[in-house]
Amino acid sequence: MRGPWRAALTSALHIGFFAVPAVLVLGLFGIAAYALRYDFGNGARAALAGLVVAASIAVMLRGLLGVDDGPRGIPVNGDAQPQLWRTVRKVAKTAEAPEPDELRITCDTGVRLRERTRLLGLLRGTRCLEVGLPLLAGLTVTELSVVLAQELSKGGGSTPEALACRIRDAVLATERGLTAGPTKWLFSGHARLCAALTAPLVRTRTLRGDAIAVRLAGKRTTMATLRKHVGLQLGWRDYTKEYLSMAARVEHTPDVLLGFRSFLENQHRKKDLAERAKETISAERADEPSRPTVSQRLEALKRASSGEPDETDDRPAVALVRNPRKSIPAVEDRLLVEGLGTRVPWPELARLAADHDVAVRAGRLSSAVVQSGVEAEPNLAGVLAAMHRGEMNDLINPALNPGLSPELVDEAVVDTMTELLGATVVDALVQAGHAQHELDWSGPPKLQLADGRALDPDKLVRPAVADPRLVPGLHRHLLHLGVALDHERPPSEEPEPKLSGMVSPVRIAKKPHDLFVTDRGLLLLPNRTGTLRRLLAGALARLRRTEHERLERLAETPVAELRELDGSQWVDSRDVATAELHRDVRSWELSMELYLDDYAVSELSESLTEPASEDSASEEELAKLRISSVTDSFERGTPYSGLGDLLGARLSADKEPHSDE
Repeated sequence: MRGPWRAALTSALHIGFFAVPAVLVLGLFGIAAYALRYDFGNGARAALAGLVVAASIAVMLRGLLGVDDGPRGIPVNGDAQPQLWRTVRKVAKTAEAPEPDELRITCDTGVRLRERTRLLGLLRGTRCLEVGLPLLAGLTVTELSVVLAQELSKGGGSTPEALACRIRDAVLATERGLTAGPTKWLFSGHARLCAALTAPLVRTRTLRGDAIAVRLAGKRTTMATLRKHVGLQLGWRDYTKEYLSMAARVEHTPDVLLGFRSFLENQHRKKDLAERAKETISAERADEPSRPTVSQRLEALKRASSGEPDETDDRPAVALVRNPRKSIPAVEDRLLVEGLGTRVPWPELARLAADHDVAVRAGRLSSAVVQSGVEAEPNLAGVLAAMHRGEMNDLINPALNPGLSPELVDEAVVDTMTELLGATVVDALVQAGHAQHELDWSGPPKLQLADGRALDPDKLVRPAVADPRLVPGLHRHLLHLGVALDHERPPSEEPEPKLSGMVSPVRIAKKPHDLFVTDRGLLLLPNRTGTLRRLLAGALARLRRTEHERLERLAETPVAELRELDGSQWVDSRDVATAELHRDVRSWELSMELYLDDYAVSELSESLTEPASEDSASEEELAKLRISSVTDSFERGTPYSGLGDLLGARLSADKEPHSDE
């Protein structure tokens, strides 16, 4: 089917989505009016049926039209940032697209054009362009123009194809914003049909954006920008995980954009990101027919004419920002690091974070020694003595993941002891002033001794950990370095569980609960939202917002506080013997066998469990907990992959694990 016909059919289908219910209601009222002339009873029943149908349709439409895919980020006006706006207007003119009504800066690594349409895309609305802050650090002005052209071209024109694509975007955004319920069940079919009809149109729109970018910046620059953008996304992910996480650990504010530029300019990172970008592009699969892969877009660009622009602007894109020393930190504070402490330079932040990390690991080693039952002092001398006696496995066992497969335990013992013992040695050197951590944009902070030499704690302690006969040699080397062997940290407290994801609701012992999956265990909270209210939340925007807000509040509340709520239940990972996940097309059930004896650390009501089967492999008494899904469950985060990480080898599944989106 050709593009114009697809566009016309999509528009007709969407208009019919509104028109058919209206005709149905009018028809019912017409029948009622006609019947009233001859039989008042039948006419009244027909009128009542018309009222019921009209009310149901009104509720459904109100729920659909009430979904708000509003803009995000920090608004930027033309007076405050004229150069940035001038660039956007120039690109919009080249793309023959209307200028956006609003410009916002977000923390994403891309550009997105959002349009707040009416009647789910039938009528145009305000257009907001969202530009990712990382792009300003990683791209040049010309490269940023390429990315802007590829996005702004999607909203260009008033052709039937543009209308169909606008309808598609609005319909799919609305479907994503709906919770489970009858409205979503009915609307999902319409959304799938719109997506299938417009897939070739969206694909053509994407390739048209690339062609406009070629006209603006040239083929070579456009192709290079496509590849660079992939590397930029990978780099931002690494930078956030490895460096921005330091700020949260020590509660200090870094210069985010400045640090990201330094990260990208590091030669090791440049080479690594370029190689990974190539691998990512070659491995990318076309999951949706409407979305061409980067490699397919590059192939299409190779066949394009090779016209080059008169000139390119190779300045960093951040040069478009007026007064960056003041405006960039203000945006960073609101977007990324709001609520943290004073702003410090990156070298100081890296040193504080690395010192904090080794102190935490030293506390974990002390905690393992205390919990192990091995007769040893929780300091370096005591640990080395226990290792020399061959008691390392027992000593480090409390620090191991209880879900490890048996064949991986020996390797984990060596790796965990190397990590914790090496960190304790470094902590002793740092506290004595014999060493300090130095910022390294190619990897973790490096340890530098007072005489300028670098020290790798892994290479220092791993040989003795792997072979206890080498412990005396390690003992002498530590004394030579000036390490205080009586150094110890107080045993660390139980770490705060980190939330992986949640599912609301699930069914446990025939009662609804909210399930929170953390890296330490499962938290269960009674769900007091009735079934009728959950179904209405799928149709009524106000109830849907209320339910989303409730789940958002729960997800943002520390797990320790959630455990104090009335009726909360806690299943600790250390008490799980085995777990089985049974799945079919529409539902799943998680069955866990638990140790709930006097040594258990779980807090679980007996009313939620049942005796384990008699054929259990363990001779100890076990309790069984069953958690099953319900049809209208709502998911947040990555609960299923988090469950796999939590239970490890103890979890067996009769089908492939659920994939978190």
